[in-house]
Amino acid sequence: MLVISNARIATMTGAQGGPAPLGLIENGAVACDGERIAYVGPAAEAPPAATGAGVFIDAGGMLLTPGFVDPHTHLVFAGDRAHEHALRLAGRTYLQIAEAGGGIRSTVAATRAAPDQTLLADARRRLQRLERSGVTTVEVKTGYGLSVEDELRLLRLACALGDGVVPTLLGLHAAPPGVDRARWVSQVVSELTPEAARQGARGCDAFLEEGAFTAAECRAALEAGARAGLTGHLHADQLSEGGGAQLAAELGCKSADHLERTTSEGIAALARAGTTAVLLPLAAWFLRQTAALAAPFLAAGVPVALGSNINPGSQRIESVSMLLAAGCLLSGLTPAQALWACTAGGARALGLDDRGTLAEGLRADLVLFSTSDPDHLPYHAGVEHAALVIRSGKVISDARKF
Repeated sequence: MLVISNARIATMTGAQGGPAPLGLIENGAVACDGERIAYVGPAAEAPPAATGAGVFIDAGGMLLTPGFVDPHTHLVFAGDRAHEHALRLAGRTYLQIAEAGGGIRSTVAATRAAPDQTLLADARRRLQRLERSGVTTVEVKTGYGLSVEDELRLLRLACALGDGVVPTLLGLHAAPPGVDRARWVSQVVSELTPEAARQGARGCDAFLEEGAFTAAECRAALEAGARAGLTGHLHADQLSEGGGAQLAAELGCKSADHLERTTSEGIAALARAGTTAVLLPLAAWFLRQTAALAAPFLAAGVPVALGSNINPGSQRIESVSMLLAAGCLLSGLTPAQALWACTAGGARALGLDDRGTLAEGLRADLVLFSTSDPDHLPYHAGVEHAALVIRSGKVISDARKF
């Protein structure tokens, strides 16, 4: 039994758009029995089993939350695209860089050339940085292979990252160089997707955008994913309004991601479908674009999650505190709503009902922060405040100084 007591517990059981999304319990305790939570509530009311033999941690009044869930990353890649960042700062657009041979295809070339051990070691370092900042579940997309063999290779590497990783097939990320576009879409639908499901993929995704893939192509890929039992996601309305939110809703995707150009019709469709809006404000900032505002989604009843979108080309900031700050300063969330978005929202976006909130029977994924004030986390950005990180009842990071 692992017991954390004398904590200010944010259970995340409130409604995100309501007055108390954090579901705070003052002077609370959480008891973990193996990989599951056995008790959450006031410390004074903990059952005898939660005060018996085991490991006891006095939180000293600090904030205890569910483990953070990052629902959108591209962690497995090789190569460096800092020069492209410099080109964008000099005035080039994302599409101009891609048309000149940069963008996703340059990462594909570097990733294909890198040995497995290099890709895995680099991805693990990125993952460890996220874990130290409080992330206990990370979605990891493929998409830098652009062949059946290479995409399955990246999927295997994502699966090898271990517990807490949710592998997603991003078959339609870009058209492979030298391959007929229609043939690639057909391969993704008929070969890659069923095999990816057999080899451990949990989700499927596609990039609906000018210069990427059309709505019809994305529909075919996502429908193939649904037939294979994969959870659907969609890169939607990032650079242009292409009806991505409506398509994600129509197909029953768990999440639509980006959404910087989504219309009121798209938001209404997401609300009707119960699809989560995954906002990626750090990516918008990195590209010097306007981030999607959370308010229209929340007003329509659409739950909002925050994702880092860590990738080599358009978002290289590996910081939970910066993501929380961006969620507040750029997308307009309150600190409490941003915390909900990074926990309960992320879990909902991935279709994971065993984490993201603190309740008996759920996974024992917890973060103890070195502050008692939830508002402090996005305010003191650029510093990672996670003091103790627990995944499935086991400590994976301990930086306590109190």
